[in-house]
Amino acid sequence: MAARTRRETARMGNSWWTMPENFVAPLVFYVDEELEEHIFAPWDADLRCIEEHSRTLIQLEQWFSASCQMHVRIDRPIRARWWLLDMALRMGSSDFELQAQGFEMLQRVRSQPLTDEVLSSLPILKP
Repeated sequence: MAARTRRETARMGNSWWTMPENFVAPLVFYVDEELEEHIFAPWDADLRCIEEHSRTLIQLEQWFSASCQMHVRIDRPIRARWWLLDMALRMGSSDFELQAQGFEMLQRVRSQPLTDEVLSSLPILKP
């Protein structure tokens, strides 16, 4: 039993949620309720799937304002944070081409884990 616990501990030692630096300076932004529902589905049904596939921790909190915005906080290494922000910005854009790109990004993160190649594809993240 003790060996199993040590193995589990060793395996968790490399997990992103065990590293304090992943919780420093989270990405915080606001989206309107309609966009939040479009991204995470009604009652946040897709929230867990998006968290798992992006390996992030996403916290949603209704923000009481005239425009009924949602407060979104994302913890995880910077590339996944920026990728998800870029997806939300594209989906919230008034430009139909950007909306389509954002929807493709949403379908990707809902259907499969984000790879290093995908996360590195954002121009802002290229060296």
